Order: sequence, then C-alpha cells, then structure tokens
Amino acid sequence: MLSGYQTESELIQNMVDAGCEENMVVSVLNCLKQGQKKKGLLLLQEQRKMLLDGIHRNQSCIEFLDDILCGMRKKDI
Repeated sequence: MLSGYQTESELIQNMVDAGCEENMVVSVLNCLKQGQKKKGLLLLQEQRKMLLDGIHRNQSCIEFLDDILCGMRKKDI
C-alpha cells in the first residue's frame, strides 16, 4: 500500500478518475515509492488547483451566458 489505505492499482485508478495524466500518475507514484510523500501531495494539490481553476473559468462563462440570455429574453417582452 502506498497511501496507507489503497493498493497501487487503486491509487492509479483514482488518480486517472481524478483527471491526472499519465506523467502525473508516474510522478506521484515515484514520489511515494521514494518516501517523498510531501512532494507527491504537492503534485496532487497542483492538479486540484488546475481543476478548480477550470471550474471557476466555466462558472464565469456560465454567468456571461446567463446575462446574455436574460438580456435577450427582456427584449422579447
């Protein structure tokens, strides 16, 4: 077990499911195998930040679209 609660294959699958690319998975596994847990955690935190930034960008786009839709609906009244 690399993370204290998962087998290596479970950890790999979880990282893939979380959107990690192959190079990220390999890097995190190497860190854990070398006893560099903090470095592996930092890599995963960077992945999380990247995903969250994408959510924020998408939320902003949704807000702009909502404004456009609202404006277009008001003109139809």
